[in-house]
Amino acid sequence: MMFRIPGTGTGIVMLAAGLWLLPAWAQLPPPPDRQSMADVYTGKSYSPYAGRGFPGRIYWGDTHLHTAMSFDAGSFGNRLGIDQAYRFARGDEIISSTGIPARLSRPLDWLMVADHSDNMGFFPDLLAGDQKLLSDPQGREWYDRIQAGEGVDVALDIISLFSQGKFPGSLMDSPDKLP
Repeated sequence: MMFRIPGTGTGIVMLAAGLWLLPAWAQLPPPPDRQSMADVYTGKSYSPYAGRGFPGRIYWGDTHLHTAMSFDAGSFGNRLGIDQAYRFARGDEIISSTGIPARLSRPLDWLMVADHSDNMGFFPDLLAGDQKLLSDPQGREWYDRIQAGEGVDVALDIISLFSQGKFPGSLMDSPDKLP
């Protein structure tokens, strides 16, 4: 049966049908006796993965998780600590930073907490109103802005100053400053 589109010639319809069927004609049929396909396809394999062995089990995880202890994550709104991060990763239900229950659909197989060593704990201390931080004018300004709901802008200020080496030394905590 041939379909004819009004206003076109039969040749155009046949050409279109032939082009549509061309990929099917280009394939070799499967061997009738279920023999190895290697007997039919004797050329070099086109698959870069042929002959390679792959692990049979995939492990899912996160290589770079920041908790509230990292000043950038904390200032962006993360209020969860290390214990909550691990509980969440193993599939437990936790209360998120926004106050709602959260749980993964599938637990992670592994987790790497990658908090920054410089200024570790800065943001929880700032949020709590640590007097050492509030006695510094910049610390007080950031604290007041966070209380006013400008945490994201504060985060961008902190990250910008830190990345440019202009973070106030009086507010800086780092491993080399430990007693």
